[in-house]
Amino acid sequence: MRKTINQELMRNINKELVFRCIKDNLIISKKIIAEKLGLSTTTVATIINELLAGNKIQSCGSAKSTGGRKSILYEVNPTSGYAVGIDLQVDQIVYVLLDFAGNVVSTKKTDLTDKSEWAVAAVLNKEIPEFVVENGISMEKILGIGLGVPGTVHGQSEIIEFAPNLEWENVNLRSLLKCKTPIIVENEANAAALGEKGFGVGRNVANMVYVSVGMGVGCGIIIDHKLFSGTSFNAGEFGHMTVEPDGLPCKCGKRGCWEVYASNNAALNLYAAKSGEYFDKFEDFIQRLMVGEKIASEVADHIAKYLGVGIGNIVNGLNPQLVVIGGKITETGDMIYDKILQQIKYHTLRRSMTELEIQFSALNSKASAMGAAGRVLDEAIKML
Repeated sequence: MRKTINQELMRNINKELVFRCIKDNLIISKKIIAEKLGLSTTTVATIINELLAGNKIQSCGSAKSTGGRKSILYEVNPTSGYAVGIDLQVDQIVYVLLDFAGNVVSTKKTDLTDKSEWAVAAVLNKEIPEFVVENGISMEKILGIGLGVPGTVHGQSEIIEFAPNLEWENVNLRSLLKCKTPIIVENEANAAALGEKGFGVGRNVANMVYVSVGMGVGCGIIIDHKLFSGTSFNAGEFGHMTVEPDGLPCKCGKRGCWEVYASNNAALNLYAAKSGEYFDKFEDFIQRLMVGEKIASEVADHIAKYLGVGIGNIVNGLNPQLVVIGGKITETGDMIYDKILQQIKYHTLRRSMTELEIQFSALNSKASAMGAAGRVLDEAIKML
């Protein structure tokens, strides 16, 4: 009995390995798969036939002949299934649709005006099927839905335990959604880190930190190519590390938290205090900054300073190879990048800076949604 179980387990492991090898290499032959994975050609051929029969992969021509018979090439069948990724932000919802090969099929953004869990669930129940169908895909082809949310998420129940900027506590969003497909809930910064790791600038990086700058600040940590969640699945909440003892109050109940000084909300509040004008949207502040307005530039200096303080602390503690900064603030490009980099250098130990790379997100506003969708695809691959 044990031998049967072990053989079945080994077949499943090999099947996943072969599929991932095809996915990672885009186009590949049986012979090269066998060489890369150290499997027999017979084993690979059997698995290839199973994946073909399941419509998970497809043949895509032949390799150049080296004297013998031409090798057939294989690739992932992109239409085998699809994943929906959603980034639930304080003021908008970002949707991404990925095919089975991980290609972006479509993206969409909608404004969010009512942040209550009931209103958000109603919006998602309406917009998810609309988003799928308007791309000519039936809901039956959806392998799952991944949700990135700005708060702490219990690692097993996936209940959103605390999302201060949404004013949520212990919200079971999955139970409010009507979609009859697997649903994964992840912290948005973690999802964004996975997005950059799988689809962005972090593909070949073992140790990296994603810093999500929105109405709050959160971080996703990748260690040895894997997401680090911590003992209670709460790692990465650097937005609530203290940078000013006895400082300004935070929605978490503490004072002096990093996000109170370095977030979009911090920028809007400081701009209002200096100018007497409060913007409802962070984009309005960005516009003032881009045209060189003096007060906006002063506020940007302040935000850059505290981003540098916080990121410097993270780099000194974790010594990552790469820090990726994401959020609307990155839309200003070099105007803010140079200021942040200067502050990071000032607050980081010289040895830690030696091999450190600082980049703005290549995925822009799609990082979290793509990471959430990527998790869906990853789970689907495990179930091949």
